[in-house]
Amino acid sequence: MKKKSLAASYLCAYIINIIKYNSIFLKVKPLKESAEAAQALADTKMAELQVVQDKVAAINAKVQELKDQLFEAEAKKRKVEDEA
Repeated sequence: MKKKSLAASYLCAYIINIIKYNSIFLKVKPLKESAEAAQALADTKMAELQVVQDKVAAINAKVQELKDQLFEAEAKKRKVEDEA
């Protein structure tokens, strides 16, 4: 095509590149959409995980507090038994 018209050859090259781009875009677009959906789901699940981890941390703190109270109560019990 360059032998006939330089402008026409560039126009043909442009059209060929547009067709190649379109074929690639049609393959990539569904993959990109599924990746975005997966990322959104992962973000949601990470937020849910954080809530659960916060609850577990609160429960562990309460358990530790109760263990400390038990230790103190047992110490008082031993002290009273030793005095008796």
